[in-house]
Formats: sequence, C-alpha cells, structure tokens
Amino acid sequence: MKIGFISTYSNATPPLAYGGETYYWGLADTLGKMGHEVHLFAGPASETPTGGHLYLYRGTKDGIIDMTHEVEMEKEYHDLLMSMDIVHDCSLSHIPAERLRNLYGKREIVNTINGVVAGCPRPPFNIVTGSKFWQNEATKEGVNSGMIYWGVDTDFYTPQGDREDYFLWLARFHPDKGIDLALDLAEFLGFPLVVAGSMQFLDHAYHGARYLERIKGMENVKFVQLPMDSTHHLAKRELYRKAKAFLFPVNYREGFGLVTMEAMACGCPVITSDKGAMPELVDHEKTGFICRTKQDYKQAIENTRFDQMRMDCRNHAGKFSWKVAAMEYNKLYEKVRDGYAW
Repeated sequence: MKIGFISTYSNATPPLAYGGETYYWGLADTLGKMGHEVHLFAGPASETPTGGHLYLYRGTKDGIIDMTHEVEMEKEYHDLLMSMDIVHDCSLSHIPAERLRNLYGKREIVNTINGVVAGCPRPPFNIVTGSKFWQNEATKEGVNSGMIYWGVDTDFYTPQGDREDYFLWLARFHPDKGIDLALDLAEFLGFPLVVAGSMQFLDHAYHGARYLERIKGMENVKFVQLPMDSTHHLAKRELYRKAKAFLFPVNYREGFGLVTMEAMACGCPVITSDKGAMPELVDHEKTGFICRTKQDYKQAIENTRFDQMRMDCRNHAGKFSWKVAAMEYNKLYEKVRDGYAW
C-alpha cells in the first residue's frame, strides 16, 4: 500500500529529543518494515522511513504554529498526495487533509490528532484519538472518532541493571505536569527525587527557571538537564532504568502521556493521578498506583512492592508499542481504502 504520511513542521521526524513526532516516526518506520511504501512528508532534518521516501517542507523554530507551511506543503506535493492509497495526516493543523478532501474530493484519509484542547479535534472527519479518555473528549466537541492507543519503542526502552534509591519526575516544565506536587511531596516526605527536563522551548525555559530556583534549596532533590541531541533518549532510558518509581502527579487532561509508558517499558512502576488517560495506562496496584489525594501519594511512595511490579510493568507496556499501533492502523487503512468513513 502507498501511504502518504504527513508529520509536522515544528520538529524533525524523528526529533532528536522531545516531541510527539517520535511516535509518528515509529508508525511510519514500522509501516515501512511491514512492507508498505511509505512516503513521509516532514520538517527539516527528518529521516527516510524503512524502504520509503522522504519529502521535506518548511519548518519553524520553538514550536511556533504557522498554518501557511501546511498549505504550501499540500500545494507542492498535491499530485503525489492524490496518488496515495492512504493519506495519514498527523500535521499540527490538518490543513493538508482538509484541502485534499474538501477541495479535491480525496476520501482515503486518516487523521491522527495530538493534544486535548478546546475546539479540537480538527478536521471533523476520520479522526483517530490515542486513548478512550481522549475519544470521549472528542465526543464532547461533537466529533465521532476512532481510537488507537499511542505507543513507544519497546525495543529501545527496556529494563536493565540495578535500581537506585530515587524517584523520578520527567516531563516538560509546566504546572500541568504535576511538578509542584512532586516537589511538595519530596519536601514533606523527604525521599530522594530526580527532576529531569529541558529548556528547549520558550515555555519550558519560562517555567523551568522558577522550579530550578526552588530545587536549589532542597537537599533531597537533584535536577538533571536532559540533552537535546542524539543522546536524549539514551539519557531518559538510563533514568527510567535506575529509578525506584516514576512519579507523575499530572493535573491536566493528559490524552496519553508517552513518558508513563516509556517508564513502564523499562520496568519502572508509575505513581500518577486519576486525570486524563492515566487510569487506562496504569494498572492500579499492579504496574503502579492511581492517586486522588496526598495521602494516596504518601502510601504509594512508602509502599514496598515496586520490585514485584517490574515484570508486570514490562509486560503491560508491550500492549502499547509502535508495532501494536502500526498493526491497528494497517487494519484501519484497509477499511478506509475500501470506502469506510466516520
């Protein structure tokens, strides 16, 4: 099958470090390994998927959104996109999908969205969300969507080596990601906490400066700045592999949360909130703990069963891999190619 896979212009696919484009790359490359002819349309510095083709389009800096980039891309590659058996649009604004369908009548299109925000998803056809929670949020916006769980590279994120005596918080610096509560818990309970993040984008640096100032006064909290180069994922994996557990008290409508599944793929149990998709991803008291109160977090942190959970975490993560997601999309492509739409 000829698949036109449209990624974003704000990061390379795959990105050196942070970004949902990591997942898009996993899909595109795995589909190529499955024997499909994948044509990847992506931002500068992207890579060619296995057995496929790469077409670059104009990018932006610092994650800035500019819809004109997608309009230009669709115009430049219009004939090629129209020739595809399936166009899988994972772009930021889904302008290519809208133009191909509304202006030119192409029906063989699938749209994977990223992010749960008011007014999304867009466009309102052939939408695929990444969790049941996410799907329900789309329904509230009046959009019927399919659902295929996002996934991680479970061949790369694997358990190895001995654990150390620290809990790990790792995400972009933002109050939504639960960093305030993680620091409050570390201050109150006194456990060792490693905080890992980067200053790549402007909002990361803005919020990060405030948190780093607080961390300076906490003897039991250590900050690790993640490299934003080819060693980024290696550094993350090392932290997951050594952590006692992954502390992620997110207080946002998290649609999926790749870090939670990366951690579990490394055999690292997850302590998290009941917000967003977290109850779908974490099997309570088997691969981690779903917490609603500070007392819940205290009991989870002080429990003694983390080592017993590690194999369950690894097995559970296998259900959320690039391979599983690609196989599900393959089934969906066949249906859409044959005329199915929603």
